[in-house]
Amino acid sequence: MKKSIIAAGVGAFVVITTLLCVNSDGKLYQKQKHFDTVSDVLTQLETNKILELDSYGKVHETNDFKECLSKRKRLTYSQVDFQEIHIEKIEELDEQKKKSLIEDYNKAQERLDMPYKPTKIEAIRLDIKGTFPHEDDDNRIPKDFIIDLVMVDEGEGMVIDYYVQNYIDKDKIKAEGINAKGWS
Repeated sequence: MKKSIIAAGVGAFVVITTLLCVNSDGKLYQKQKHFDTVSDVLTQLETNKILELDSYGKVHETNDFKECLSKRKRLTYSQVDFQEIHIEKIEELDEQKKKSLIEDYNKAQERLDMPYKPTKIEAIRLDIKGTFPHEDDDNRIPKDFIIDLVMVDEGEGMVIDYYVQNYIDKDKIKAEGINAKGWS
């Protein structure tokens, strides 16, 4: 009798958990905004906070920032560490640099269990000044970075699907070995 009660309890737990997790429209996250162009995404990034601290001091991505991310990046941590960014310059990449960045993106995507082929891919490089959420208000001095992004159209507008951050030292030289590839 004990075994049948335990089995019934486990079965009920599984059924209830399944019902709570299933969304009626079949999507895990419903995007609120549709970005037609890369410029729309960049405007969203620059005019809204990316990360914020909660009352316990834990860092969270904002919903405004999540709108800029691909489905895959929304499900995992984006690796973007800035509270806010100010875009200093959008660098024009020549065809060779664009091709190289997109090849890096494609190689990273091949390692995934379920890779997909987006309908539109655009590579861009940004010179930014970024501030971090974990610094106190007195030490919130913007620092220089170069960010490489690959944006794709997943059918719900342009979103960021690949991110590489490079620190720039005081002489505006890319500091080697200090980068974060945002591919989770």
